[in-house]
Amino acid sequence: MINKGTQKRAIKETFYASVPVLNKWLVILLGLSCWVGSPLLMAQGQLSAGYENLGKIQDCDYCPVLVIIPAGSFMMGAAKNDEQKHKDEVPRHRVDIAKRYAIGKFELTRGEYARFVSVTRRDTTGGCFFRTKREPELDPSLGWRDPGYSQNDRHPAVCISWQDANAYVKWLSDVTEQDYRLPSEAEWEYAARAGTISERFWGLSADDGCEFANGADLTGETDIPGWTVANCHDGYSFTAEVGSLRANAFGVHDVLGNVAEWVEDCWSENYVGAPRDGSAWRQGNCSIPILRGASWHDHPKYLRSANRYGFDFTGDDSKSTRYYNFGVRVARTIE
Repeated sequence: MINKGTQKRAIKETFYASVPVLNKWLVILLGLSCWVGSPLLMAQGQLSAGYENLGKIQDCDYCPVLVIIPAGSFMMGAAKNDEQKHKDEVPRHRVDIAKRYAIGKFELTRGEYARFVSVTRRDTTGGCFFRTKREPELDPSLGWRDPGYSQNDRHPAVCISWQDANAYVKWLSDVTEQDYRLPSEAEWEYAARAGTISERFWGLSADDGCEFANGADLTGETDIPGWTVANCHDGYSFTAEVGSLRANAFGVHDVLGNVAEWVEDCWSENYVGAPRDGSAWRQGNCSIPILRGASWHDHPKYLRSANRYGFDFTGDDSKSTRYYNFGVRVARTIE
């Protein structure tokens, strides 16, 4: 057990500029974007400077680095003209996030997860599903230490169930005395879009995204023939070390691709009646957890900011099931 009274906590929190100033520029840039007909709310470089002014948080030397996400509004879900949209991504609706919050700059790493498992002695036995043929199969020998492909401690932790993810954020809350949690779907998508209204934060085409996202592409096709892939090389057949690819304009890395990320909400088949305040939707089928962002293994059409996946592969055991491409990105409340 960790003694909170004697625990050495390195709290690093920096603020450089006020959120209202950034929001004013977001509105101006939105108007300019609409005027010129761009699919992006603002350009990558323009928002990057705003992100740097918002600051970072790291509550301890083994805690994930977080970026601060400003309060604001966005349109959640797929646009009517998105040819790859699914029925669970509509209707598109406005969400107003009244307070800033923090989210992982990177996906939770294997090294960070190892610390949690070592301290808590969490049982991570039971195997992990791996897709070797057409359908995934449970391999009892696999797990977060060995998911069936090579990783080091800077790679995102995989073979993480929804229950594992929640146990981790609860532990992190206890040792830091801060409110760590899984992000809501709305918080996740707001951070993923980073001020953009296009299908992907870099634009429309998956073929242009290999410098931003590790998904199924020509690199992976070399090792796993038969994939439908993006027409570009990201350099990785499986997971990449976190931060290897370019961040979005809020400074969040790998938000599309690399590993699929758990969120807090219960599953609903569409957004009719969804919360408009950014909170987690706790109505619907709460036995089906939700993943966002897709992964290194996924078809390019799934690497979109609006894409969502209700994980119902094993019915009542969905929340305890571990998969070779499932991980997590933490969120934290800022008072």
